[in-house]
Amino acid sequence: MDDSVLLRFLNNGLINVGGEDTKLEKLSQAAKDLAGALKKSPSKALSFSLIAFDPEAPEGDPVVVEALAALQARWTTYRNTFSSTPIAVIRAMLLDALMTAAGDDERVGVCFVASARNALPLLHADNERDIWADVVARIEAQVDIRAEAEWSTPASIAVAPMSYDLPKIAAPSVTAATIERTEFQREMRAAAGPQYHDPQNGNVQTGGNQYWPQNQPTHWVNEFGRLSAAAVADAVDAAIAEIEITQPDLAAPFNQLAKSVSTYVDDTLKSVSAATAGLQRRTSLLWWKEALYSPTARTSYRELPVTVAAAHMALDLFNQVPLFSPASVAAFLGEVVLRLPGTENGEDWAIRELVTEAQDEASLAPLRSAAADLVGAPDGRGPLLALIGHPDHAKARGEEAFQILTGVPADARLDPVAWAGWIFRELQASKAASDDSPAKRRARKG
Repeated sequence: MDDSVLLRFLNNGLINVGGEDTKLEKLSQAAKDLAGALKKSPSKALSFSLIAFDPEAPEGDPVVVEALAALQARWTTYRNTFSSTPIAVIRAMLLDALMTAAGDDERVGVCFVASARNALPLLHADNERDIWADVVARIEAQVDIRAEAEWSTPASIAVAPMSYDLPKIAAPSVTAATIERTEFQREMRAAAGPQYHDPQNGNVQTGGNQYWPQNQPTHWVNEFGRLSAAAVADAVDAAIAEIEITQPDLAAPFNQLAKSVSTYVDDTLKSVSAATAGLQRRTSLLWWKEALYSPTARTSYRELPVTVAAAHMALDLFNQVPLFSPASVAAFLGEVVLRLPGTENGEDWAIRELVTEAQDEASLAPLRSAAADLVGAPDGRGPLLALIGHPDHAKARGEEAFQILTGVPADARLDPVAWAGWIFRELQASKAASDDSPAKRRARKG
């Protein structure tokens, strides 16, 4: 923004530091200290926001006390300037701190915007409304950039080629065999004729071919072919039988290849799933809208009282969407609620009555459980979920304590659409305030 939040509060006559720039600088330093506290503990964003919204914030609230301590540390004599507890100054400091912290941590932005969308319609200070509207719009636009990225579906999905290091595989080894020459020679002699001449022993009978080629050539050829073929075949068969071929061990390389392929396919499927998550989410929401069935109540929304159904819808939608969701999701919820019978007449209920119903209605036990997990028991300014999630706490049902603990005027009323939106946004804000995952932090600039 061109002007700081503190300066805009000053220019609108909402705070007065006697026209001294040094005092405004002290306020700015205290606001930066509070922003630093938010960065260290984003869970404070919800309580900071709820006090910042309320011109009638109680002086004894823990957030007010913390902000006064920060102011005291930077401006020891601030009490000489203000005749009473400067709630307007505290609220301006908190808003400035929230805006600064939201620039570094989008969880703070989610928490602030969700809370603001509930509280601003009830804000009676018209001279502040433009400042709030501008800050909320700017932070919401920043959060929506992240949300739209998580909900988008790319036109194409790039998948890296598979990388695989080919293993070194040894070549097969062959152990050659040899023919037993003496036996082979004996058999070939037997095939050649009835006898052969040995220098030492003279003529030796072969016991094979009984014919000589010059005497009976036809018979000799027949016997020679038969006996020599058998001798050659036996020699070849014997040599082949003794050949040994050792194959390389392919088990390890194939196992590694199978693992690499499996990992590649798994990573590819994850990439596709992540890229199409937005489309899958939208498809699931459309099914939910058309079915009008509550997974938490395990019945049709049409079978429930309209305000109870609206509360279930808020919880069911919260369970289906991620923390970073575009503003259109709350509008989608409103359209689903409008499909319920009983919403056409525009009837509304006191917010305190709706909270009491949420505390007592048996079917809303899942909402109470979720609220208790996200928000602690009422202690200082907090969301309606603190009362809903801890209905037996001493301060959860007190009529006088209701406005002090929530900042909601006793006469404030909501219709089912607004009630569902309120619960959904409080669930989102509470989740943002309680989620300490580093993955939710934005990378710092500069």
